[in-house]
Amino acid sequence: MKKRYYIFLFLGIASLIFFGCEKEWDEHYDNYPETVNKNVWDELKNDQRVSAFLKLLEQSQYDTLFNSDIAYTLFIPGNDVLESYLNQNDLTDYYLGYHISSHYIQSGNIPQNDRLVQTINDKYIHLQRQGGSVYADEVAAEFESPLYMNGKYFILEEVIEPLPSLYQYFKVSNPVLSEYIDTQDSIVIDTELSRPIGFDEEGRTVYDTVSNIVNKFELEYFPVKQEDRKVTGTVVFPKVEDYNNALNEVADAFGSSFVDYRDIPLDWQYEKLMPLLFRQGVFLNKIEPEEFVWKSEKDTAKVLNILGDSVAINYTPTDKTLCSNGYAYNYSNFTIPDSLYLGATRFEAETLLEETGINRHAWNEDVKVESDIAVLPQQIFINAASNDSIIRVDFPTGYEGKYSVQFKGPKLLPRRYVMAVETHMDIGGIYDIYVNDELATTFDYYEFKKFRGLIYSVTGDRYFPRGRYNKFDMYVENVTSYEKVDIRFEYKGPGSASSNGLVIDYIEFIPASN
Repeated sequence: MKKRYYIFLFLGIASLIFFGCEKEWDEHYDNYPETVNKNVWDELKNDQRVSAFLKLLEQSQYDTLFNSDIAYTLFIPGNDVLESYLNQNDLTDYYLGYHISSHYIQSGNIPQNDRLVQTINDKYIHLQRQGGSVYADEVAAEFESPLYMNGKYFILEEVIEPLPSLYQYFKVSNPVLSEYIDTQDSIVIDTELSRPIGFDEEGRTVYDTVSNIVNKFELEYFPVKQEDRKVTGTVVFPKVEDYNNALNEVADAFGSSFVDYRDIPLDWQYEKLMPLLFRQGVFLNKIEPEEFVWKSEKDTAKVLNILGDSVAINYTPTDKTLCSNGYAYNYSNFTIPDSLYLGATRFEAETLLEETGINRHAWNEDVKVESDIAVLPQQIFINAASNDSIIRVDFPTGYEGKYSVQFKGPKLLPRRYVMAVETHMDIGGIYDIYVNDELATTFDYYEFKKFRGLIYSVTGDRYFPRGRYNKFDMYVENVTSYEKVDIRFEYKGPGSASSNGLVIDYIEFIPASN
């Protein structure tokens, strides 16, 4: 009996749920707005607030879009704002197409941040909802129509224009960035589409090659030229006037060899300055200004850049500009860190070697050696060394033959430098040291013993030994272009050094006053 009771109870509850759901279903689908059977174009013609825009659509034959059942959403400026806009601008067919999207857009489905919606000219509008208000490209909609059979429309408080991509924006605001991006185009082989067609004389496969052009900047940082509904970015980069003014400060610091920003080598900007700006100024997603705000005056905001690195925001971004694929910012006060151009440039000697076996090394192919004896360089690991290792070449005691080693050092901006060589005080001899084929100094390693390890710099300072390691220096005054300096150590004889050979920990170039 009890079992039968539970069965009837279950059936009763189920019937209540079924009839309740059926009632809600009928109310939802039988009570629909009357507008859903109306053509949106017919209703637009009855709305006198947008008559001026409709005339433009008719002239461009965009009205024919509404002869089908395909749904469109229109973002229409009111008559007054459109008339004011047309007094100073032309609204081309391309611009008109930016006001039409082939999507049914309900304001309730727009997220609080924003949504990218493609228009019929393939550009993207940023839609945003704040409370009960809808914004298209940050322009408020003063009216939202109901749904019609083939679309709906919003009336905007201003005319919206197709937004530039980040690349297009910087092409105008600072061409040095867009030109740099253009230089990063590279041809790569499409291995999936390429097919083997034979073998060369050495037995290597020959392909019928299919290649593509990729941009290394966009691969590493952000696709600034591309527009995608799901991907946006933020780029902080100075406008051209601020950028050039900062380069003028660099020119002033260098003195007579530079006049203004036009004298700062473009290669240096590409290789040194821009990577720094990209690291601290390229982010995934749209970063709002408040996310850059310092938490306190003793700290800076920490933001993950697009490479996943945490960077300290020690600048204030300004002039936020909405682009089709993200935000662009300027700096409120752009300066170039003086450490980038006034700091020392260190060249680690072990970069001149290549490993040939276990604990065996040779000079790399770019090093030129002239010698009367066969001696190999060694890489010796020492905790006290600059990069935990040094290079060392040992000669026979009292060796009087030929030995010279020539190599390319770092790239330097053209100016005067102090070139310092960190070495071992007990190993050496007499060396002529050339920079860019000019004799910079002749140094006798016995000087370390003579002055008990206390060596005077050409600047008047003194170098104090670190154990048996110390340094000596010389002026270099013939760096006239931004290129790798050519360095040559030429052995002249044993002198009074206890052991003959060559030891280099690092070579450092320190900007010197003229």
